[in-house]
Amino acid sequence: HEILIKNNPNYPKDSNSPAGLEGLSKRFVAFNGAVDVPQMEWLEESLQMARENGEKVILCSHQPIHPQSTWPTCLIWNYDEVLTIVRKYGDVVCASFSGHAHKGGYIRDEESGVHFRVFEAVLESPDPIKTYAMVDVWEDRMVLRGCGDCMSDMYDFDHLTIAAENNVYNDA
Repeated sequence: HEILIKNNPNYPKDSNSPAGLEGLSKRFVAFNGAVDVPQMEWLEESLQMARENGEKVILCSHQPIHPQSTWPTCLIWNYDEVLTIVRKYGDVVCASFSGHAHKGGYIRDEESGVHFRVFEAVLESPDPIKTYAMVDVWEDRMVLRGCGDCMSDMYDFDHLTIAAENNVYNDA
């Protein structure tokens, strides 16, 4: 609750309201949350192991991590800290998938090349539409096959190859 006390003047009476908050500060509402220190340590350790093992990673989280992939009211509180870790491992992380925002969203991070996709929610689709997706992962890309209101797309892994060829992240 300390984060909301500090950042949302509507707390505790109307803690889900972004009224009076501007820009990215609108993320400080009670229906959002943060990634705590033990989780961030686990994430960094896991990504480092993936790098050492030559593995590729797709991150999955409930809440969006990139501020340009969603509305500020749906963004994770400490997106900047988590995004810093993701960018540090841009040679490993193919994409970050999330939900929470319901209407979907996408941005390819300019700094790392990582794809940030917010999936459309099934509960926003009127019956009889069933919204979901399947992801086919290939060596150089992944293909998202959307059904219902979920948009299909293809995400290349060019940023992984470029980073490896230029030895971009090895001294990180």
